[in-house]
Amino acid sequence: MFEGLSLYEAFLIGASRNPKAAAIYYEGRKISFTKLEEYINYYAAILKNNLGINKGDVVLVAQPNIPTSIILLYALNKIGAVSCLMHPLSPYSQMEEVMNKVNAKYAFLFEQRIADDVEPYEKMSDKIFVSRVEDYLPFFKKVGYHLFLNNKTRRKLKKHGDFKGFTYLKHLKPVSKDVSTESNWADEMAIILLSGSTTGDPKIICLSNTNFNFLADQAPHHLCVSNLWEHKNEGMLSVLPSFHGFGLLWTIHAPLCIGFASVQIPKFTPKAVTQALHHFPLLAIAGVPNMYQRLVDYKPFSKCKNLKYCHVAWCGGDSLPPKLTEQFEEILHKNGSHDGRLFEGYGLTEAVTATILNTHECNCPGSIGHAGPDIEVRIVDENHNEVPIGEVGELAQRCKATMIGYYNDLDATKEAIDEDGWLYTGDLCYMNEDGFVFFKQRKKRVVKVNGVAVFPSEVEKYIETIPGVKEASCVSVPFSKTGHALKAFVTASTGDENSLVETIMNSCRKNLIRYSVPVEIEIRKSLPHTMIGKVDFKVLQQEENEKRGIKE
Repeated sequence: MFEGLSLYEAFLIGASRNPKAAAIYYEGRKISFTKLEEYINYYAAILKNNLGINKGDVVLVAQPNIPTSIILLYALNKIGAVSCLMHPLSPYSQMEEVMNKVNAKYAFLFEQRIADDVEPYEKMSDKIFVSRVEDYLPFFKKVGYHLFLNNKTRRKLKKHGDFKGFTYLKHLKPVSKDVSTESNWADEMAIILLSGSTTGDPKIICLSNTNFNFLADQAPHHLCVSNLWEHKNEGMLSVLPSFHGFGLLWTIHAPLCIGFASVQIPKFTPKAVTQALHHFPLLAIAGVPNMYQRLVDYKPFSKCKNLKYCHVAWCGGDSLPPKLTEQFEEILHKNGSHDGRLFEGYGLTEAVTATILNTHECNCPGSIGHAGPDIEVRIVDENHNEVPIGEVGELAQRCKATMIGYYNDLDATKEAIDEDGWLYTGDLCYMNEDGFVFFKQRKKRVVKVNGVAVFPSEVEKYIETIPGVKEASCVSVPFSKTGHALKAFVTASTGDENSLVETIMNSCRKNLIRYSVPVEIEIRKSLPHTMIGKVDFKVLQQEENEKRGIKE
């Protein structure tokens, strides 16, 4: 259905099906497909003809889940520009690093990020446009937010530099409204996503229109709804971040392409989700385990009658406890959803997002699911030879969702994707006779914090650069807010230990993405080492698990 199209052209198909229906629901405001298309076309003209953004230019977009991010995505795509998506609260050092690497022409950043660290952003204020939470709020909410919640932030930005708001573009008159849609570039780079970094040197993943549209095409199959096109004014919850493949594809692009609404939640709280549900019916939800756990624990959510519309929910980013599945499905059924289910799936940014998942028509308890249509999977040994059914090995997959490659890194691309197009995931799994895949563990050392991959070795490397630190090692610990988090064990070279803990925490908060900041730091006189002299993190992890009563 979307083969050979750009993201913008695929969106137009969904818009043509339900032009008057809601495309975006945001804090009480509904934006129809017709109105959203109008916004996209207007800003595409401004971006191209006023700012001089052309095909192939890279633009950094670091936004929360707000309408601005959707408008920018499709407006840039219409003119053939590339959106480089980042966490809106990434530290300045990482923003600058990525902008330089991809040679970004402009950056659309979030107001609160700049206000928190405004001085370094001043030197590139001519390249920055600032988005605000209130830009597309309903009138009274916008006034309230502007007057009472954001005055301090606004005053700080006015004091430093000349930062133009996104609304500045709204008031410009396009030099020309003529913007011809780029064609025949389906397989060219359209989106850049970052993956697998905690310290500012991320893997930069280049994805094409085809990568996204291939999976968006599969949405009707995975939803398992026979009268899909009749579900006007129903939507999919967009609470997963738009800078992540799971959130961007499954909660924004795919629903819009098939005529559903994207229900935007800028910052996840159970209350925000419940309030949205009271006003807008959700056919589908996508999230991570910690999100579902917090929803289950929130009493108003468990009594929300609009859950009767929820047909399916998907979970990724980390393993899904069976008890949590039972609790969530029980809430759905109590509120009138006769067939509502919570299913586990699997994906990685190098192939956009979920390529293996359970559905109503094809599911197996305990598995991460079955490969979607036209997706090949196999389990291989260290020599990339396929292993027998039931034997554990590395998961490899081949499909049209596989990335173009890592940005300007041919060696890393060849290491990840072989000459036959097989993508090696680095995850250890096994497969049963029916083709269902069962996840065992990650081949590489990684901790999923609220569904985001955090590499302890990178955090350790950073902590060891801090004056006073001799050695560092990080392990995974349970954490109520994010499911898992890091705890750092540190040996001091000199100085006061209490002061060192404070120094480490302050430095991490300033220079690392928030998911990778340790929630605990323990100073020790020495750390255990392996036979070859490396810090033995496995011993520390085992000690911590025993201390907390966690069974491996």
